[in-house]
Amino acid sequence: MSRKNASAALYLLIFLSAFRTPHAQQAPKSADEPSYTLNMPVDEVRVTFHVSDTKGDPLEHLKKEQVQLFDNGKLQNRLAAFHEYRDLPIRVGFLLDNSPSMQPQLDRSQMIASQLIKEFFRPQSDRAFTMGFGMETRVSQDWTEDADSVSKGIDAGLAKDTSESDGTAMFDAIYKACRDKFSPETENLTGNFMLLFTDGEDTASHVWEREAVDMCQRARTAIYVFIPEWKARASRGQQILEDLVLQTGGRVFYQSRLSVHDALGLAVSDMRYQYELIYSPPGLKRDGAFHHIKMSCKVAHVQIQVRSGYYAYAKPREPK
Repeated sequence: MSRKNASAALYLLIFLSAFRTPHAQQAPKSADEPSYTLNMPVDEVRVTFHVSDTKGDPLEHLKKEQVQLFDNGKLQNRLAAFHEYRDLPIRVGFLLDNSPSMQPQLDRSQMIASQLIKEFFRPQSDRAFTMGFGMETRVSQDWTEDADSVSKGIDAGLAKDTSESDGTAMFDAIYKACRDKFSPETENLTGNFMLLFTDGEDTASHVWEREAVDMCQRARTAIYVFIPEWKARASRGQQILEDLVLQTGGRVFYQSRLSVHDALGLAVSDMRYQYELIYSPPGLKRDGAFHHIKMSCKVAHVQIQVRSGYYAYAKPREPK
């Protein structure tokens, strides 16, 4: 090879390497091929979702051809992978608002959180952590498989630090829980969700709602919320909670409509039985814009539980 051609090849490799992303793909190599690889830039979006039938039971053995995904209204055909996961281990975080406005609800929060551990938690495979928050966030129990330790963490998380100023930093708590406790890169998929006990009023966060949602989406973590009663003229807090749930693929449970046991069973079922679809939107720009996701299924009379979209951020910013 001439020196001129060699230099051109070198500049080409440098140019390509500058555009590598975390999702770079490596081309397969046969025994007869030379011992080098070419890394190509790939922008991929990973979406986990749950499909249930009319009885609320998980729909199994769904095929890729039976699902359609739309990104900002455009049907996606560049599907990189499609997986079915059954009976996944769950990873649940209990986020417990202990600010003054939630004091009348502390017993109810403690009862619901403890009921999940008592009736649905599998110590041999599941893990949980607890975090209390008001003006500040505080992990009262780190990841553990021990049910008694989780129960103690729930009680400790609901106890407000008397030296702490009054206020509620809900978005900060969600952001930090997803960033620090739910890893976006994991070898084995788990059912990640948070039970959020709060009235939805945020007075002290340093991150915005969209940044907290983006961090949940990066960590593939859904938010589930229990609200005492549905109100036609919802408060600002209730509207925020419903929006958080919609964007992360969780559910809102209104106490007057479904028993706590049935609601918790539905949440756990969502997490244990999931599908994962990986696709590459053409011309995806990492400009922070929100991309709306819509999914449809060719199987009749089913419900798909999926997040409403994602923020195309290049890199999340850190809260203060």
